[in-house]
Amino acid sequence: MKFKILPSALLLACITMPAAAQDVYKVQALTDQDLNGTARFVGMGGAMNALGADLSTMSTNPAAIGLYRRNDFAVTGSFTTQPNGESFVEIDKSRPSFDQAGLVFKTNLDGNSLKFINFGFNYQKRRNFKQFIGVEGLTGGLSQTFTMSDIGYFRGVDIETNEGYNSVPLFTGVGYDAGAIEAVRDGDGNVVDYAPLSADRYTFKRAQWGGLSQFDFSLAMNFDEQIYAGISFGLYDLNYHSAVDYMEYQLGYPEGYLFQNEEKLTGSGFDVKAGVILRPIAESPFRIGLAVHTPTWYDLTYESYNFVSVPEYSGSSVSFREANDGIQPYDYKVRTPWKFSLAAATTIGSRVAIDAEYEYSDLSTASVSYPDYDDWYSYGSGNRDYVLKDEMKACLRGQSTFRIGAEANILPGFYLRAGYNYVSAPMKDDAYLNLLVESQASNYASGTDFVNLGAINRYTVGMGYRHKSFYADLAYQHQAQQGTVYAFRVYDQAHGANLAGQEFDLNRNNFMLTLGFKF
Repeated sequence: MKFKILPSALLLACITMPAAAQDVYKVQALTDQDLNGTARFVGMGGAMNALGADLSTMSTNPAAIGLYRRNDFAVTGSFTTQPNGESFVEIDKSRPSFDQAGLVFKTNLDGNSLKFINFGFNYQKRRNFKQFIGVEGLTGGLSQTFTMSDIGYFRGVDIETNEGYNSVPLFTGVGYDAGAIEAVRDGDGNVVDYAPLSADRYTFKRAQWGGLSQFDFSLAMNFDEQIYAGISFGLYDLNYHSAVDYMEYQLGYPEGYLFQNEEKLTGSGFDVKAGVILRPIAESPFRIGLAVHTPTWYDLTYESYNFVSVPEYSGSSVSFREANDGIQPYDYKVRTPWKFSLAAATTIGSRVAIDAEYEYSDLSTASVSYPDYDDWYSYGSGNRDYVLKDEMKACLRGQSTFRIGAEANILPGFYLRAGYNYVSAPMKDDAYLNLLVESQASNYASGTDFVNLGAINRYTVGMGYRHKSFYADLAYQHQAQQGTVYAFRVYDQAHGANLAGQEFDLNRNNFMLTLGFKF
């Protein structure tokens, strides 16, 4: 069935109540970062925080551009494939991308202590959101509509009149309007439960696309060729889209229950990064790099759309009850965690360079806030969502990143590179999307699916060519990652076992080319 892309006319008719769809999983997505940048940087696994003299280091340790002795300009393009991807909605299995463009201007001061002040600008794609997930399986009698039923029941709300302790998420209201759940009332007309559908099997497809662009403006200083200090001011532009097509079937019935969801998240952010590189022994090439990144402060706008279709059989004929609704653009803010890194590097003669580094960020310290919002659900007041803050502490963990890379000058002008990059899993093993919390994060949620991502292993190789001022670099990156996909979660323990998650490979291959000029 063709997916219905959110029409602009429908957006104008969306509900006017304030709504938010920031949840733990969307906040976590904003903390992720691809291994991206110049092909040299990627070919070495991103391990250049202490070696320096590469445009992409502005995003990791800005002190690294203090090692430049010449001006530098470069652009990078890439081609990415997801082996198990499909053409769905706005994405294809393979896609090109413009990933980097930057320059550094060196200023030679020839001072007694301060040798250089270098200025840099670099654009690079921090995240490429293009990704496809497709699974199918048995439900064991469960249904996504059980989630709708549970939410209506536990919140004690009459969806038809919107009376009760609280409202229900967008998708629950749309499901009720389409007949996916029906109110069960007592003799006085009060709602005592909601009757859901049942299913035997399901198919789930989710596509996401868009990107997170990063623009760094940097300054770095060289003191006595032993201390390099730098700072970067980063600007971010977010453009994220996702689309879900979910169907359930009962044995013996050719038509099934259909749920569709489309989301759009846009906005901007900024951060500050500072770092130093130290050469503790003047006669030795060994160096140490230290860097700290402030949180990124995002101002975001969210909108979404739901469509539900429920088949109704009458003898051999079938008709459909359908409903749709959307959320008007709504603003909120996200603050990501602090990030700290330590690196060590050295060169062996003029032929080999090696760099290794460690980075840490506590994802559970992220936070969400809203304009003119009072968190009366829990302790405190103001515009911060403390209920969602507790959810992040329960679901997110401290994340470690380890990078190592090496470069060898095998022939005059020719270089070979290799690297490895490991990122630990961001979610705790028992994390799940909690739509029962009394928070803006769940009141108007528009979907039930979530993915618990596993650790990332990246393997990189590359090669480069230098001739006078011109250079060209190639890199290949294989990223291996698994995720556990859940189409929905049932909250009422009386239903018995929950829908089992399905492991899914999120592997991808990336080919990069950088062309540059030093002058």
